[in-house]
Amino acid sequence: MISGIIKYLHKGNKDIVISYKALRRLIGFLGMLLPIILILGGWLFAKDPIQQSISLYYYSNMRDFLVGTLFVVALFLMTYKGTFTIDNIVATITGIAGLCVAIFPCFNELYETQRVGIFQMYPDKSNIIHLTFASIFFILLAINSIFLFTRKSSGDKPQKLIRNKIYIICGIIILACFLGLIICMLTLSQEQKFNTKIILILEAIALWAFGVSWLVKGETIFTDK
Repeated sequence: MISGIIKYLHKGNKDIVISYKALRRLIGFLGMLLPIILILGGWLFAKDPIQQSISLYYYSNMRDFLVGTLFVVALFLMTYKGTFTIDNIVATITGIAGLCVAIFPCFNELYETQRVGIFQMYPDKSNIIHLTFASIFFILLAINSIFLFTRKSSGDKPQKLIRNKIYIICGIIILACFLGLIICMLTLSQEQKFNTKIILILEAIALWAFGVSWLVKGETIFTDK
């Protein structure tokens, strides 16, 4: 067994590159599938109405899936190794932020007198930490997509230029959704948020943009020939 592990660790760079591409693709797929599975799982298995935000699925039958997926994505990001040190730093901080989003639940008025989460905090206190790290998470996703994924080198192929355009579009979408979320949270009533599902929609779009950027980074599409 040990010899097998040693042999695996000594595999060539090509295998390492392939594994990192697979990791990027997995991160992308998880980001895109999260809102879809949460909505379908809550509706099909618990007959729950669609929640007003992704975070509120913590208080549904889909809690384990939500927290589990966030943990997996966070751990993948924290162990991700990019080309430059700044790539690793941004990915690690993004992962830590995602981990905190999972650990500290958002506010839910139905549970405002109960302690929630691993640290058994009241929802209003937990919500402050949740929103802070959710903001960091989305901002860093956009920075990663716009500035880090788009780095150019002398040997870039035409497909790389196409990928860069997609990265920038995805990053802009994430930022636009983030700003939209802030505006909606500050201006809309609880009833408006619930009826329009605008928070959920903006979060889902941001996660899909995040997913697409990582799928492209994993060269799922527009691969170098």
